[in-house]
Amino acid sequence: MITPYIERIRDWKIREMVAGFILAKSTFEKHSKRKDGEIHISFGTLRLLCDILFHAKEHHHQIFKRIVNAKKKQFEDCNKYTPDSSEINFMNSVGLLFHKMVVTRELTYMLDYYTEDSSGYQETKNSVDRHLQRISTLFKQGILAMIEMLHSENQQKNVHLATYFIENPAICPEQLNMPLEQVLTEVLGKTSVEDAFMESAQYSKESGWFDKSRRLCQSILERNPRHKPAQKLLASLKE
Repeated sequence: MITPYIERIRDWKIREMVAGFILAKSTFEKHSKRKDGEIHISFGTLRLLCDILFHAKEHHHQIFKRIVNAKKKQFEDCNKYTPDSSEINFMNSVGLLFHKMVVTRELTYMLDYYTEDSSGYQETKNSVDRHLQRISTLFKQGILAMIEMLHSENQQKNVHLATYFIENPAICPEQLNMPLEQVLTEVLGKTSVEDAFMESAQYSKESGWFDKSRRLCQSILERNPRHKPAQKLLASLKE
């Protein structure tokens, strides 16, 4: 039996997992420099990326059962959700990225304290280069795993996910390679963009975030000035 607390936090934790992964990917791309086919990134950035991915990984473990035996698909016995295949694939991507990032962070730390002519320097540098190339590939694979998870029925009613993308529309073309409208309708399964905005606006009002709810209603009315539900909700926020 799932505990009431886990039921309450599930959708928010999924949102935090997705947001954390996207933040890690965008940070890696922003701060990594390519020269002569190699990727260069500072120890400080690698340390930050480890922290981001660790928290994304832990959000998963807070709501989902851990796998005890992957081959037999056995999970721990606890009052948490059993992840479906898409959720497992996404978190495997995050977990693998985290561990690769930790190794790369420590190797980079070693490089920072070696001189270039010291024993083992070139071997360590080559290892860092290989790990960074692998990390770049894993981020690309992780985005595909994330989109697959978002397509699943379990995420279709997650208002936190829709709200996250609505509040960060630039992320959609930059990281998912598709516009916000496509993310909301084709990935998250919303009937229309207006319905997604309306759902988020209603939830924001119920949560006491009245300014956010007003902004969402106004966005709907900019798209469709005759949208009755948005007109009604906006009027109630003015009372």
